[in-house]
Order: sequence, then structure tokens, then C-alpha cells
Amino acid sequence: QHCEIKYESFGHSTSQFLLKWKNISESNINTNINLAQFTFSVDLRDAYSTNIYEVSYPGLSIEIHMKRQVGYHILRTYIPSAMFVVLAWFSLFIEPESVPGRVAMGMTTLLTLTAMFSSVRQNVPKASYVSLLDIWMVVCIFFVFISIGEFILVTTMIKIGLKNKARRVE
Repeated sequence: QHCEIKYESFGHSTSQFLLKWKNISESNINTNINLAQFTFSVDLRDAYSTNIYEVSYPGLSIEIHMKRQVGYHILRTYIPSAMFVVLAWFSLFIEPESVPGRVAMGMTTLLTLTAMFSSVRQNVPKASYVSLLDIWMVVCIFFVFISIGEFILVTTMIKIGLKNKARRVE
């Protein structure tokens, strides 16, 4: 992401004074600043004069380049959520007659993913659109929900006497 910030004078024209950076080669940028999810660089731009008004006004601009660090979300979101989905799928190997075990695995992973989704939404910048991270979390929750739905279907088939068909579904 590139952010350009412009500082302009609208009270004094270019004939009254000029703006310039103190020393472009000697940057005054604090190198101790770091952002948890981003790497960034700062470019101090040359001074300019506006030419869209009747009077020319002085200005300075600075450009900030930010790049998201993907490793942050891979380690804290993608890998753990994928592991929870696989854990929910492992419940498919438990016998359908073992209701408490399958329900516990399915519901625990579903609730954990829901809490993780809520936590992820709090730790990313708010946006008015659906992000790929949102889609990933919803798909993970959907896969866990499907494994719970499969268990409900198989258990219902066994209870109504369709054990052979339930084994094929299983």
C-alpha cells in the first residue's frame, strides 16, 4: 500500500516563502518504529508548488510504502485453523455409536474456530469489504459444520434402521 501525504500552505504563496525538507539525505525518520504486521519505508519527496489556483502555494509530500507480512497470519491464523478442520475430520473415523466423542470433537472445533474468527477480526484493520481472511475462516467453519452434519445424518439413519446405508455414507 502506498500512502502519499501532502503538506501545503494555503495562507502564504510561493512568493512569500518556500517549504523544503531539512535534509533529504539525512532522514529524520525514527528507525525504532516497527509495526507488527507490516514492513514500511518512507520517501521524502521534493518540494512543489501548486498550479491549480490563481496563486501558487508551496508544498511538501512524503510517501509511505507499507507491505503486509504474510508470515504473521500464516502462523497465527491459517495453520491453526487448518489443523482444527483436520481435527474435526478425524471425528469421522470414530464409530457413529460413540456419540459423546464425536459430538465433543465436532462442537469443540466449531466453537474454537468461531472464537478464532472473532479474534482475527479484532486484530486486523476494519474494512468495509470481505477479505480473503474472512473467506478462509468462513470456509473452515463450514467444513467443520459439514462434518457435524454428516454425523447427524448417519446417526439418524442408524436410528431409523438404515444401518447398511449409514455405513456407506460414513
